Amino acid sequence: MIKPDIDQFTLVLQTTDVFDFDEWREWVAKNIVSTFLINSKMHMLFDELGESDTKLPEGYTVGYSLINAPFYFCIAYHEAFSKMGVIVKFSAYAWHEYRKRYAENFNEPIHLHNFFQLIESDDYEFRLSRIDMYCDFLNENIDIAKLKRSIEDGRTELRYGKY
Repeated sequence: MIKPDIDQFTLVLQTTDVFDFDEWREWVAKNIVSTFLINSKMHMLFDELGESDTKLPEGYTVGYSLINAPFYFCIAYHEAFSKMGVIVKFSAYAWHEYRKRYAENFNEPIHLHNFFQLIESDDYEFRLSRIDMYCDFLNENIDIAKLKRSIEDGRTELRYGKY
């Protein structure tokens, strides 16, 4: 069985509001964070979000994470550079745990396309900044060492995109 799925991903949320410079750090960024947390139902699925006790994404100065979580989830912004928007980073484990808890609480599975529909808001636009995929080969009798040598020797080719 071959099982492809999402490993980790990053979103960037950009405000749709018109605001003055100081309003970004005073309320606009916080409003985006709050709206995202409500729309994504993070506040219902996880205990407490607080000031980040983990490393913030590069270039961001204010961040929040789930308190005592065994995975990396971070939502952050730069207090002076609104053009950077609000960044949302899900590690593979965080995304897995989110999907598991969502299914348990709402009795339906959630996938990335449903998640995008869920987080839609008039307060912000969003884009997928990064997505890492993985592909598990379960019980396929693949010898990883042989596959690695075959790729290195040019006998096996990896392709990406349309072919």
